[in-house]
Amino acid sequence: MNKNLTKIKNKGSLLLELLIVIALLGVILGVGAQAVYVSLQSGKISGERDVAMGLASEELEAVRGIAEENWQGVYNLTKTPQQYHPVQSGTKWATSTASEIIALNNASYTRYFTVDNVSRDPTTRLIEPTYNSADDDPSTQKVTVTVSWTGADPVTIIEYLLRWKNKACDQTDWSGGAVTGVKTCPDNTYDSISPAGTINTTVGAIKLQ
Repeated sequence: MNKNLTKIKNKGSLLLELLIVIALLGVILGVGAQAVYVSLQSGKISGERDVAMGLASEELEAVRGIAEENWQGVYNLTKTPQQYHPVQSGTKWATSTASEIIALNNASYTRYFTVDNVSRDPTTRLIEPTYNSADDDPSTQKVTVTVSWTGADPVTIIEYLLRWKNKACDQTDWSGGAVTGVKTCPDNTYDSISPAGTINTTVGAIKLQ
């Protein structure tokens, strides 16, 4: 009788140990599966972010091309929050309003850029953190490129574009009156004067009085 009882107890102990082992294996497998899932998700997000960075750099390069071809092509755009994206017009870049959707590697990316005016400190000539129209610099524009997609934070690149090319402009006449800001070519306008005075534009000449 005692021998039978001992056998039953041994079998019970073995069963309990087996259940403990199975439970531990379940926990280990669960943790391992979770770690694999997190690793795969991290790799997926990292890969998608690399693609987004490439798309943002590509867009910024196109905007640079627009500005170098014709500064007014960027300067005259409606400022933030208006969104734009580059499009090809023949062999050159142009702009189109709104964002664009790009599907790559089973992900859908939304890409656009915005433009802002820039002002500079009158003394240091450094860019002011907050735009001040009184110190506007018409030869600098702030371009912000944004690429977003589902499941991750968007990628944003900011660059200040400079009008570095000088261009000789034909002055057809002075009939356009006094204006400020960037002028077009050929032109028939002139800069306003300060302090205010009288400008004589008769007979195709300009004379300050």
